[in-house]
Amino acid sequence: AIRAHLVAEVADAVGGHLLDPRIAYITGDGTARTPWAARYEVHETLPFSLKRLRAALRERGVGNATIKKRGSAVDVDRLRKDLRLSGSESAVVILTRIEERPFALICTPS
Repeated sequence: AIRAHLVAEVADAVGGHLLDPRIAYITGDGTARTPWAARYEVHETLPFSLKRLRAALRERGVGNATIKKRGSAVDVDRLRKDLRLSGSESAVVILTRIEERPFALICTPS
């Protein structure tokens, strides 16, 4: 869908909308499924800050994080080391931009 420039069409099909018009992340309240996108339940959205993200993941007991990014200059390998994760839970951390501001979304696959 991204390479075919059909992200807006996928958003319409699932009843969602783009988080940012230039970033190919779709959000919505529905539970529609599509073969064109992976789904994640967003548990927390915060302005990106290493300190805040580390604290939020620690609070959730996250020891294993899959980090995805689009529109972010953050070095994922460096971030993974800097987070110093320990715990038994897993999460997906999505790093993105919304209206030129960096955000982190803490999610789980749904």
